[in-house]
Amino acid sequence: MYKLNAKAIIGLSSGKHHDGRGLYISIKTKGLGKWSYRYRLHKVSREMGLGRFPDVSLREAREKADDARRMVARSKDPLVEKKKAKILQEQKQNQRFSDVANMFIDTNKSAWRNPKSEQQWRNTINTYALPILDKKPFSDINKDDVIEVLLPIWVSKTETARRLQQRLSRIFVFAKTREWYFKDDPASWRGHLINVLPDPYKIQRRKHHASLHQKEAPLFFKQLMERDTLSALALKLQMLTATRTKEIIQAEFDEFDLDRKIWTIPEEKMKAGKEHSIPLSDQAVTIINTLRRLHNHKYLFTNLDTGRHISNGAMLVFLKKNFPNLKVTVHGFRSTFTNWAEEQGKYPFNAIDFCLAHQLPSQVIKAYLRTDLFPIRKQIMQDWANYLINETDYG
Repeated sequence: MYKLNAKAIIGLSSGKHHDGRGLYISIKTKGLGKWSYRYRLHKVSREMGLGRFPDVSLREAREKADDARRMVARSKDPLVEKKKAKILQEQKQNQRFSDVANMFIDTNKSAWRNPKSEQQWRNTINTYALPILDKKPFSDINKDDVIEVLLPIWVSKTETARRLQQRLSRIFVFAKTREWYFKDDPASWRGHLINVLPDPYKIQRRKHHASLHQKEAPLFFKQLMERDTLSALALKLQMLTATRTKEIIQAEFDEFDLDRKIWTIPEEKMKAGKEHSIPLSDQAVTIINTLRRLHNHKYLFTNLDTGRHISNGAMLVFLKKNFPNLKVTVHGFRSTFTNWAEEQGKYPFNAIDFCLAHQLPSQVIKAYLRTDLFPIRKQIMQDWANYLINETDYG
């Protein structure tokens, strides 16, 4: 069947030599040659290269010729298939994590019962994974990259981090099945991350401020609207802006641009020591205008007896006096806002963090973002105000 053998090839003279069944070797210099396979498909004769000898041995050349012959038998052109394979390989080399993640979500979203699941997947991945995993080709991602994603939030946002780890693992398993990734799943918990990260179920939970469930917030706010003391107004604005107690009681009229609906808090008043701009809802602007009509002092919430701003405990005292059965703190209303925003499933987690003036979990995410997401935050704060007031209850 075959005419050549490995030893004979070394001594072949210049020219084209037939091994059989369409396989040829072209010799120009003794001991060096090029393999080719000739075939006929759809009444057209074609020839494809199979590599250089001795880099490609006789046995390897025959195997390649056999593969091409089987394609021809199925009416497929080996040259066309070779070109397709090259393009596919180039695509794999250029493929990024975001490409695969989007394909996974698009493939699976129809099976998710909760309509918010798709956006929740996209939010966690876009916020925490893409800034790190999209920096290199998908096939090059390893366990260290996944750890770099998870470590900054593993203790501070354990539930989010655990959910993200599970989602990353599903994406990598999906990619392995599609033959886009050939290493072990780098996001797998057992055998991988369990040896690096602390058990999420044993991490000591931080004690949180007592908060109001988001579903109870509109009714509470409606009751709050019936009070018109200075502390009540302060608490209304605190809830509408999701700010800290200190930021509310020390708020000055000069910090507000009501035409643009922006409250700019100077860095010396901020916990993180960085100036923070807050988009104001229509309802928040109404409260500030009400306060302006009441007095002309420096602070929004001025104790008229002392000329100074109200005390740090004024809002909490108001809560205990007027809502004695409500076990919440002023700071807890920030948690109420966070839980509501996350439950919507449509807001990026980074935007929610920015609304709260939280520090981002890593410098990589800060560099990747390069924006304070103000337009998105503006929509969030207006949606939150509308939720609290149901739009029609505010006069």
